[in-house]
Amino acid sequence: MASLGCWKCLSRPNTSQLIQGNHAALRLPTIAATAGFSTSAVMSKNPLAAKPKGAFGQNMARGGKTLKIKKKPPPVRSGKPPAEGERKALRKRIVLSNTNALEVELEDLGMSNVSSEGLTGKVVGLSGSTVDSLRASEAFKITQGWNLFRRPAILVREESVICAKVLEEAGAEKKTERLVVDGARVSGKSLMLLHAMASAFVKGWIVLNIADTQELVNACTEYSPVPDTTPTLFSQNTYTAAWLGRIGKANEAVLDKLQLSQKHSLPIPLQENLSLLRLCELGAQ
Repeated sequence: MASLGCWKCLSRPNTSQLIQGNHAALRLPTIAATAGFSTSAVMSKNPLAAKPKGAFGQNMARGGKTLKIKKKPPPVRSGKPPAEGERKALRKRIVLSNTNALEVELEDLGMSNVSSEGLTGKVVGLSGSTVDSLRASEAFKITQGWNLFRRPAILVREESVICAKVLEEAGAEKKTERLVVDGARVSGKSLMLLHAMASAFVKGWIVLNIADTQELVNACTEYSPVPDTTPTLFSQNTYTAAWLGRIGKANEAVLDKLQLSQKHSLPIPLQENLSLLRLCELGAQ
């Protein structure tokens, strides 16, 4: 029969054995980790450890002054702002003469050579009265480069001669002639129209020129509805007054000799022998 003490020894560990086991475990030598290519111990620090607080630590504020750059305030306008319409007048300002350019003797456009085919391909000058009439009717454009020459002059082209002949035939037969000038950009359309108007001024005809037709349809001018009209019509009184003023200045020599021949119902009283020039002046007021 087995002893009870043996069963107790198997079921309960001995205290001396635990002490010896623990003591033996404490005596195990510590093996240092070494690199595969070296026999020395690793001397580097643990990369996962927290960085010490030093002069450049994250929680350490830097000493000295901090440079703060402020935004510059917007510039203060000290000058006088431009008046109404001053910028537009400066943008449309046209210089018709250059005193630094060489003076060239040119034949002026006149009654004798207004439709002469012999002038095709030649440059002719414009007289002072013709230039004044063209300026008043706003025939000159800023894209035509008039400030490069000493005096205004035009190149007589074949198309310009044909247009002048068509105008002469229409004037002789007293009929209405309608022409459309078409061409690419910067091909000389405005200069061709200027030549036609210059020919009309030389012949003593009345010229009615609308310089910028887009201003009549893009709401750049003042307009008001006309009462009792179906469909509703609009009147541009400001533009009409300015246009009458330009007509009177451009055709002053001709309109001063013409008088009213019919009676008109106008808001202002009119004299019987009133000249058309005076009528344009009254309409421009």
